[in-house]
Amino acid sequence: MRKGSYKKTARTGLCCLLLGGMLVAGCRKEIPEEEPGESGDGIVRVGTVELTEGNLWNLLPAGEKTPFSPEEKALYVDRWIETEVLYQEALKRGINNDPKIKARIESLEREFLADHLLFLELRDRITVSEEEIREYFEQHRNEYTYEYRVSHILVNTLEEAESIQELLKSKSFAWVANRHSVDPVARQGGDLGYLTKGNMIPAFETVIFEMTPGEVSGIIKSDFGYHIIKLTGTRESQVKVYLENVREKIMNMLVMEKRAKAYADFIAELKQLTDIEYYKNGYDRIRSPLLPEEGVDQEIGEDQEIQEDDRTTEEDR
Repeated sequence: MRKGSYKKTARTGLCCLLLGGMLVAGCRKEIPEEEPGESGDGIVRVGTVELTEGNLWNLLPAGEKTPFSPEEKALYVDRWIETEVLYQEALKRGINNDPKIKARIESLEREFLADHLLFLELRDRITVSEEEIREYFEQHRNEYTYEYRVSHILVNTLEEAESIQELLKSKSFAWVANRHSVDPVARQGGDLGYLTKGNMIPAFETVIFEMTPGEVSGIIKSDFGYHIIKLTGTRESQVKVYLENVREKIMNMLVMEKRAKAYADFIAELKQLTDIEYYKNGYDRIRSPLLPEEGVDQEIGEDQEIQEDDRTTEEDR
């Protein structure tokens, strides 16, 4: 286990403390009072609870194969002791009987098991072959061999973006960008210069590659706000790009696409097999926050970037 991995584990907040306490409770070994300390591979005892070598291994993050150094092991054990003494004191005070705490613990357990099930299911469903990588590269070769000169207007709200669209009917793109874009490059008429695939906001890529020079897009939503972009020109890339240069990026992109589809398919399958009944009107129309967010413009929204969530593959962990 690398030091960075331990530090990330050891510096968790209160929420992780609660989850950690729940996991520790699942891995803790009660020592019979008549046989104190007889545990074989025991490491440390706190009250009547013992941490064993086997428990310690089970508490490691999934996929962590590198052995502990003595220093890391000592630090992790010390962290376990801190959590255990807090947990035991919480039990003494009856905090575990608080209805809100019970509900939160049950929720954490439910989320943890659901996430792990999803991890196992998607790991088995998702594979990307060399043939798929090569086929994608051939189909999108122009995207890798050309550079795209792009200008954009960035605003904070959808309402502002809609107003910008109206202004563009009578004013030039540069004029509107200079006066209304919140991006500092607006002083150059919104010009972002020449961009390449993988070197621009992902939400741009699905739109720009379908545009022709001089064309203005609809409204595009990103983490930065709402954009309207203009493709002002293209040119052949000054650096030759081969499949070997982008194989890993293509593979990761295909994995993300397949993960999103596999997730949606798996959830749909489970819902079909499960008896689900809504007791109040309206809740059946609420969109799951775990699904990809719909775009602002319908034609663009269907191609919006799929955001990766915490449910990762074995390699990611």
